[in-house]
Amino acid sequence: MATQAPIISSIPVDLEKQICELQHPSHTGTPGDLDDNKKRWLVVGICLHSILAPALRKYVEPIVTNLYNSLKISDHIDLQTYQGHLQTYGTANIHLNYYPINNNKATRGYQTYDYKVQNAVDLSKLFLKTHMANYTAFDESCDSSALLGMIVNIDIFPVNVQRDAKDARSVIRNPWAHCNFTEWNAMNYTFSLQKIEDFIYLLNLNGPDENQFIGELNKWRTNGTSFFQGTTIGLELVDTIRQEIQVLVEYAGVICKSCDTEFSRVRSELTEMGTKLSQNDTRISTLEKVSNNSNLID
Repeated sequence: MATQAPIISSIPVDLEKQICELQHPSHTGTPGDLDDNKKRWLVVGICLHSILAPALRKYVEPIVTNLYNSLKISDHIDLQTYQGHLQTYGTANIHLNYYPINNNKATRGYQTYDYKVQNAVDLSKLFLKTHMANYTAFDESCDSSALLGMIVNIDIFPVNVQRDAKDARSVIRNPWAHCNFTEWNAMNYTFSLQKIEDFIYLLNLNGPDENQFIGELNKWRTNGTSFFQGTTIGLELVDTIRQEIQVLVEYAGVICKSCDTEFSRVRSELTEMGTKLSQNDTRISTLEKVSNNSNLID
C-alpha cells in the first residue's frame, strides 16, 4: 500500500511565524502604533488613579473622620444653622464651601443652605472647589485631585505631607490632566514614578498596605518600561493595560460631567489608545483561530 503524502499547509510563512509567536504567550505582540510619550503618560495615569489615589484614601479617611468627630464636639458642626455656622478653618482661614453638600445647589442662596455637616465625607467637601467635590464616599469616586486638595487645604495634616501633596499636584497630576504629551519624556516619567513612591512612603501606612502599593508601582515600572520601549509583551499585560484604560475612560467621563471640560481631551486620548489596543487584540484573536484550525488540519 502506498504511503499517503502528508497534507501540506497553505498558510503563508509570515502567518506561520505569527502563529508561532502566539503559541508562546510571553512574546505575543506589541502595540507599536502608540507614541512613546503617550505610553508614558498612560502609565503615569494608571499609577495616579490605581495606586496613589487608593493609598491616599487609606491615609486621608481616618484623619478627616477624627477631625469631623472633633468639630462635632467643639463647633456642633452636625447641628449648625446659617446663624453662627463655621465659616473658615485653620491658621490659613480656609473659607469653607457648603455649596456641594445637602443639595444646597438647588437652593436660592447661601442664607437658605442646610449647614448641617452629617459625616466626614461632607466635611472634606467643604475644603474643595465645587467641581472637585462630586464623590459620594472615600472610594473610587474620590480621585487624586480631591484627595490632594484635602491634604493641602486642611492644616491638620503634617507639613511635610502637605508639601509633597502640593508637589504631586503641581508636577504630576495637573500636567497629566492637561494632556500635553511633549512633557512626558523618559526623565519626567522616571521622576513621576519616583515621586509617587516617595509620597507613599511618607504616608506611613501600615506594613501590608504600604508593601502592596509599592509592589504594584514596581510592577508598572517593569511592565511600563516594556510597554513604551516597543518590546514584545504578553497577552496578559495587554489585557491588563486595556482594563486600566477602560477604568480611566470611565473616570474621565465622570470628571467631564462635573464641569471640568478640559478632561474631554483626556477621555478622547484614552479612548483612542483603548481602540488601538483592542485592534491589536483582535488581530491576535484572529491568528489564534487560524492557529487552532491549522492544528486540526495537521
